[in-house]
Amino acid sequence: MARRIAIAAALSAAALSAAGAGFGLYEMDAASTAFGGHVFANPRNASAVYYNPGAMQSLTGTVVTVGVTMLNPRADARVDMKHDTRMNSGWLAYPNVFVTQELPWGFHFGFGAFGDFGLASAYNNHWELKHDSTETLLEGYTIQPVLSYDITDNWSFGIGPRFTFVNFETRMVRDFGFVDRMYMAQSHGFLHAPARGRNKLRIRADNEDDVGVGLAAGTRYRVTDDFSLGVMYRSRVKTKLKGSARWTGSDFDTHRNKLDETIQLPAQITAGFNWDNALWIDRFHLGGSVSWIEWSKMSALRFDVFNPISRKVEENELKMDWRNTYRTGFGVGYDLTDNWEVMAGYTYDWDPCRNRVGYDHTMLPVGDRHIVTTGVVWTSDAGDWELALTYGLIIQESTSQRIKGEYSQYDDSVHKMHVHNAYSHCVCMGVTYRF
Repeated sequence: MARRIAIAAALSAAALSAAGAGFGLYEMDAASTAFGGHVFANPRNASAVYYNPGAMQSLTGTVVTVGVTMLNPRADARVDMKHDTRMNSGWLAYPNVFVTQELPWGFHFGFGAFGDFGLASAYNNHWELKHDSTETLLEGYTIQPVLSYDITDNWSFGIGPRFTFVNFETRMVRDFGFVDRMYMAQSHGFLHAPARGRNKLRIRADNEDDVGVGLAAGTRYRVTDDFSLGVMYRSRVKTKLKGSARWTGSDFDTHRNKLDETIQLPAQITAGFNWDNALWIDRFHLGGSVSWIEWSKMSALRFDVFNPISRKVEENELKMDWRNTYRTGFGVGYDLTDNWEVMAGYTYDWDPCRNRVGYDHTMLPVGDRHIVTTGVVWTSDAGDWELALTYGLIIQESTSQRIKGEYSQYDDSVHKMHVHNAYSHCVCMGVTYRF
């Protein structure tokens, strides 16, 4: 029992994504997302702070980009070949703000505030795996100031710190009355045990006392006026989540114990290209990228969590055994007129849980993802205003998971959950102004 409670707490701390493979969000800017996010060699506005600070060289004067990304993850979960349970967490909004400023002597300054982590899942309180989770909501935001320098007319480099803030909450429902009945049936020594009935666990934590600090660095080289190469690096971020686990129930005394766990957010390396007037077609744009994400650092987590049966706070370990993963894809765009551009993109995103051995968890979205995006950008005649609107469909491949039963400590029960019809709607809106 304590191990299942620990798994819930540990995965809550580990799971930082709304619809991502693993727990990363990558849709930071509407115009860039319409291109599939493959703009690492030629970011089109102040979102260069996120995509590649080394590419701010092409931004003159002051550029401000403001927007919001809205996600709505959904899925059907079938447990033990029974009826489907619908997971629908509603719409989640992640605002973003980016500013770049051209400085003398080849320097550029940039600032970004954006949501690059998050998780959302919601099931009803009576579904078959309510003991594992019923609702989870997590939001992670990063503040990132950067400085770049033009080494030559064609080569630039940018670097800056990352400050990441994380908050999460998760809930589950457990029935301890059944455990008492099993004890009474197995041993006369437990005949005096009170019936505890249905109880709820609520876990909340954040890293406000130990803000995660990392590094972002990027470089861009213009091979020709139309063709550029870019490389982006984000370091690991080590941080400590602190909070509490609180049990409540009509037949169970309220109990709260503190949580304290150190985790590492993964490092990431991305290489990409962008080609304007691509394939020697005027007004046609082409880009592509490949990313490596170091999810293997999410190997195990340890938590001290209260055990309602022994009534003690016990240390437990969760082995995750995640794999390093890749993201790759391409984007295309075409200038219909001097004011209007249409774009589309495709990305394939590997799941870090693929081929792992062990048990899964209902909080985490698993399965490789296919991400298809399309959007339109309007630019004013003077070129100072830019408005972008993007729609994306994130399709998650069907997967089968093994979830430990509520009383697996006593009867070795395991449930098989088949997740299918899983997808997320993504809507992005953005405004850019060039002073």
